[in-house]
Amino acid sequence: MIEFTEAYSLPWLVIAAAALVGALCLNNLLAKIGGKVSVFGRSLRWALVITVAAAFTLPAPVPGADGVYAPAFIVLLFETVFQAQGAPESARRVMLSGLPLTFVGSLLFFALAQWPFRRQKSAGSGK
Repeated sequence: MIEFTEAYSLPWLVIAAAALVGALCLNNLLAKIGGKVSVFGRSLRWALVITVAAAFTLPAPVPGADGVYAPAFIVLLFETVFQAQGAPESARRVMLSGLPLTFVGSLLFFALAQWPFRRQKSAGSGK
């Protein structure tokens, strides 16, 4: 298993499951709102869904507790809002570097993954 989940594997499994369920619900909602969209629109929707799921599961070290990791958005929230002398820098760094990379990577992945199918459809409809 991944190193940051060694001490608390069950809570991380619950976090990952909740993020997955939330992401699938968001995808369903966006699909219903958007209707029939282009290949790029579907890729954009999936990239947004994956980025939201990543936002809830990116791990960040908890300040003052060596070897303990929590979701970065929780660490950022608690260290910014609830701590007078909080240290949200590591969580902020994780969020600001991880989320744009996740969005761009998943957008490219889904756009490129749908490309062969689009070419196949257009070749098949021309016959």
